[in-house]
Amino acid sequence: MDKFPGRSGRTRLIGEFLAESSGNAPGQGLQAVLAGRVIGLLEKDGTNPASVEESGFWLQDVSGKVFIVCDELPQVGFLIEVAVTAMTVDRVELVGEVKVLAGCDDFFVSLQTSPNYKRMLIDHSMRDQLIGRTRIMAAIREFFLSRDFIDVDTPELVRLPGMEPYLDVFQTSFEADFSAEKQLKEQMFLITSPEYAMKKLLVGGLERIFQITKAFRNKETFSERHNPEFTILEWYRSYASYLEIMDDTEELVKYLWEKFGKRDASGALQRVVYAGKEVDVMAKWERLRVIDAFAKHAGIDAATFGDEAAMRAVVKARGYAVSDAANFDDLFYTIFLNEIEPRLGETVPTILYDYPVSMAALSKRCEGDERFAERFEAYIGGLELCNAFTELNDPIEQEKRLRQEREERAAAGKLLYNVDETFIDALKFGMPPAGGTALGVDRLIMLILGVSDIRDVLFFPHRDL
Repeated sequence: MDKFPGRSGRTRLIGEFLAESSGNAPGQGLQAVLAGRVIGLLEKDGTNPASVEESGFWLQDVSGKVFIVCDELPQVGFLIEVAVTAMTVDRVELVGEVKVLAGCDDFFVSLQTSPNYKRMLIDHSMRDQLIGRTRIMAAIREFFLSRDFIDVDTPELVRLPGMEPYLDVFQTSFEADFSAEKQLKEQMFLITSPEYAMKKLLVGGLERIFQITKAFRNKETFSERHNPEFTILEWYRSYASYLEIMDDTEELVKYLWEKFGKRDASGALQRVVYAGKEVDVMAKWERLRVIDAFAKHAGIDAATFGDEAAMRAVVKARGYAVSDAANFDDLFYTIFLNEIEPRLGETVPTILYDYPVSMAALSKRCEGDERFAERFEAYIGGLELCNAFTELNDPIEQEKRLRQEREERAAAGKLLYNVDETFIDALKFGMPPAGGTALGVDRLIMLILGVSDIRDVLFFPHRDL
């Protein structure tokens, strides 16, 4: 007898069988072959008046579960196939023998320590979250395809990654033996973003593009918001700026909340709840300049913001530990992360825009004030959702900024690699004015599903590998 048969004779899902059985009169005996996992046993005990009246077991598949009455019980955890008959609405009996499809050495499942693929067997809310994830991703594609965007596919393994000085990359190598005399060994990297490749497609004449892909960042702090491998959504629009991308972002979130958001008894959409904050994503989003956010949320006026020495004095006066060698960016983020970011998007989402140019190496400068760059981030309930630019398309300025970032990587002790000259060459060929953004899909799914831990919306978070 084959212990692991390659085929099943299942004729119905459990949910389908129960639905059909409920419409039958008692005793009609609808029959079907069901298959699934044994998740529980009940054994008749005639010595105890309070015991169950009939022995049987619970069988579960993707559509639901059913209690099957029988005397000879299978083992918990086993995947089985059974022929059953429905005698009444709540009485399903075994017809014939249990056929084992696969065994199970240990069916212990812990909601705290088991990997997600096991937890979902008993935690149906987690299973629903993961199914919801796939539906949300499909809806993201629907959103862009309905607006004439092209769904593109670019490499995750590249010769040279982005140059962001604060990011650590995953390094690997590609090796090939062409002959005894000719071997190849190339240093390669996993992408932190598909940005360079997508901009090359803008150069090639594709004007509206998007993709959902994996991105990778090494040495990420384990938290409820981070995973070293994550899903990223990027989209770009030629002949547009960050203003159009702001509109896209707001419309995308509203589109998804309309489809998947929680509703009250009357059918009205409720608010997004994250970190104890209720955010009305369907309202008009707040748009706030960075310099104004420092005044509004941290009490730092424009004059102080524009004076590094004055900023250093304020940061130290507030009790933050900063060295005399700390630069403006260090001072900026000390205040921003502690006093401003947690308060962004508290009641309605906030689009925070016009960052200091030193923090936007891939963005154009603001036309009216070259101290700032046309970059924005969107926040809901204090959670950063995306990072967007009016894209820099000047090859000389772009190469200058990337080389400056390389120097910053060296000063910070980060892994060094060369500027991607193929990207600079693409810009020299001519990239149209464009707006673009990178949005964290996992975080967006967390917000829509009301989940506080990123690991609960990933099929395989890093801890489960």
